[in-house]
Amino acid sequence: MVQKKIKFMNSDLILEPVDRENWIECAELEVEPDQAGHLASNLKTIAESAFEPHYQLRAIKAENKIVGMLAYCPEVDEPIQGLYWLFRIMIDKAYQSRGYGKRAIKLAVEEMWKKGAIQIRTMCRPDNQIAQACYSSLGFSKAGTLDDGDMVFELAKPIIQTSP
Repeated sequence: MVQKKIKFMNSDLILEPVDRENWIECAELEVEPDQAGHLASNLKTIAESAFEPHYQLRAIKAENKIVGMLAYCPEVDEPIQGLYWLFRIMIDKAYQSRGYGKRAIKLAVEEMWKKGAIQIRTMCRPDNQIAQACYSSLGFSKAGTLDDGDMVFELAKPIIQTSP
């Protein structure tokens, strides 16, 4: 049986599952040397996903090329109904500063809402000013600190009110 690829699109940007056709390209993506300490390698995240079936990995495509990778999952360690984590977002150094990261996060948030998320959390190192500014600009607010020192940001699903 051939599995159909589900694509989430935002103009020229597409999220598609990381699979046997694109995982090597995702693993070979790189950030600038001074950014390397901010996140684990894509290869590590891909390997972990083999043992964590709830992980959802997405290749970020723009200009008909894979320009980044992101990953998210529902909370399973301490089940909190509707809580999802966006735990990886990276754009290859050759494609940074083009708005791809922000647009990819918007698509991932849309995908998580559709899967039942009511709250989304993410995290970054305290010295990662770029990530903090990006999350804040997308409506995430600071929500605390993890044991390893990472700052937590969260976004609640908007409540749509209808008129009586």
